[in-house]
Amino acid sequence: MLNEDTSRTTSRLLYLLKRLSDSWFCNELCHENIEGFNNSYIPVFMSIGTAGISNSKLASNLTITKQAASKVIKELEELGLVCSEKCSTDGRLMMLYLTSKGAAFYGHLKGQIVALEQEYKKVVGAKNYETAIDVMSKLVKYHEELNKMEAV
Repeated sequence: MLNEDTSRTTSRLLYLLKRLSDSWFCNELCHENIEGFNNSYIPVFMSIGTAGISNSKLASNLTITKQAASKVIKELEELGLVCSEKCSTDGRLMMLYLTSKGAAFYGHLKGQIVALEQEYKKVVGAKNYETAIDVMSKLVKYHEELNKMEAV
């Protein structure tokens, strides 16, 4: 019988990284007392950014349906963090923008996330951190391509 080292298996490491990062988002990330803000909103909220984005582009960037993006956007609008308006150059598009409250909250969350990234760089070194980001980006792209092929 082989003595297999399971401490480096991809499934274990992905599971632990997801669980521990979810825990950080739930327990450490300060929401500035925004009642009703759910951690599941973070990817959508942070993807709007300070320049705004169309609902279609947002959904595409996160590889979610427009309906799923719209559901979260509606909840963010109810919290007063996001507003939507018709695009000035293409009336078919809805553009999403942070409100002043949303922009302040965005800055607050971004600061905490940047601080965590700095901690990661201290742990593994800046070059290794950037390499890890590059590798994760390639793995995401790989899975996105697989999903596109499966959808055909």
